[in-house]
This record gives sequence, structure tokens and C-alpha cells, in this order.
Amino acid sequence: MKKNLNWVLAAILICGTSVFTSCEKPNTELPNKVQGKWIVADLDGEACPTSLKSVVTFESATKGYYSISENITMTWEDKTPVEVTFHENGFTAIEEDGIYTSVLTATVNSITDNEMRLTTEWTLTGGTEVLLHEFYNERWVRVTDNFEQAVVGTWEAQVQNGDNPQTWRWEFKADGNYVFSLKNGDNPMQVFEDYMSDYFVDGSLLCTRWKNTAESDEERDWWEIESIQDGTMKWTALRMDEDLTTHTETLVLNKIQ
Repeated sequence: MKKNLNWVLAAILICGTSVFTSCEKPNTELPNKVQGKWIVADLDGEACPTSLKSVVTFESATKGYYSISENITMTWEDKTPVEVTFHENGFTAIEEDGIYTSVLTATVNSITDNEMRLTTEWTLTGGTEVLLHEFYNERWVRVTDNFEQAVVGTWEAQVQNGDNPQTWRWEFKADGNYVFSLKNGDNPMQVFEDYMSDYFVDGSLLCTRWKNTAESDEERDWWEIESIQDGTMKWTALRMDEDLTTHTETLVLNKIQ
């Protein structure tokens, strides 16, 4: 997939800031159809990289929340509550964080039990300055699994780094913190006592962020949890390379009792 940098920035913000407020004529059927959890799958016919994805949950006809981690504006939203109002053919959305105001007007062109296709007009402003005004065709898919509780615990993956076998270990804690450890070959396991190491899971989306020291730059990683079953967890991610092409990564982890 090849896109210009403006598309990347717009995609990040489109994927991550679609949240909700009022419009004029209510739709009495759409709130029931969309109720539940959705994740952005495609933008303008292209698969959305995992690092640009958000999860949107319609809790009722008036309430919802969303989750997003992106590293341009350094947004970190873990199930942020939002207000929802529907209009005749879709919904209008607004979210303010004290710096930016994001307004999304969405027309729902089609919806099934598992997929929703939308035409969106999206405006991002900072103060009185219009930063972006974009139009997109989007596809959202329903999320039926929620791995937030199942991910808690210690998990290991065996990774081949060139000629060097490695063990990667994550201890995901219930309070949203985690500890990462690394073992190179036959060397002892090294535990990273990072200054900051946070994570969240919303549905199938797993986002992590960390800083080695207070002075370090913040780093982030993103995965989608494909499954957790019988002590085995499978991760997948669509990565965007520097030349804006994409590739898929997978990782299999086993739970440490």
C-alpha cells in the first residue's frame, strides 16, 4: 500500500477521533443495529494499519466510548467515555480534549450484524484554526471478543533474531501496567525496570507504551489479539514501513503458570 504522508496523518486522526454528539432528526433503528464494539478495518478501500486503529463502543443510544493510541499527537485513550446522538442516516460526532476539537459527520451506507460501511466528513480544529477537513469511505467490523481480562498474566514468545534465539516475556498486570523481560540465547533473563510501562486492551486491540527513563523518548507498540485459548495467545499486526508499504507480523505466546 502506498500513500502520501498527509494520508497517514489523516488516517491516524480518522481512525482515532471518531466520537459522538448531536444532530437533528433521530434514527430509532440505527442505535440498536450499531450497539456493541467496532474496530476500524479499512479506509478508502485500503486495510488500516494496526497502529492507526481505534475501537469504538456504542453502549446505548446516548453513551459510548473509544480507545486509541497514536504517536503523532501522542494520544492515549483507554475507553474514553463519549456522548452519542443519531440522526436519520447516521450520526454526528464531536470530541474535545482541551487542545483539539474533532467533529465527524457519518452517513451509514450499509450495515449488517458484523460490518458497517460509512461515508464520513471530518474536521479537526485547534482553537480557531482548521487543521484538517477530510472526506473518507470507511469500513468498520464488529468486535465479538474482549480479551481485557484474559490477557492478565505472564506470557512468553520464542523469537529468532537473526542467528540469535530470544525469549520475550510480558507480565500484564490487572492495573494496566506491565513488565517486559528479554532472554538472549543462554544468557539469564533480563528484566526491564522501565520508568513507565502501560498497556490497555479494548476488545481485540492491544496497545503498549513505555519509557526506559524519565528522560527517554516514549515508545509504543500495537497488536490485535487473534485468539486466547488453552494457554496460547496469538497476536497479529499490519505494520506500515517507512516507504508506506505494509507487511503483516504474527507472534505466538504461551502462558507461564
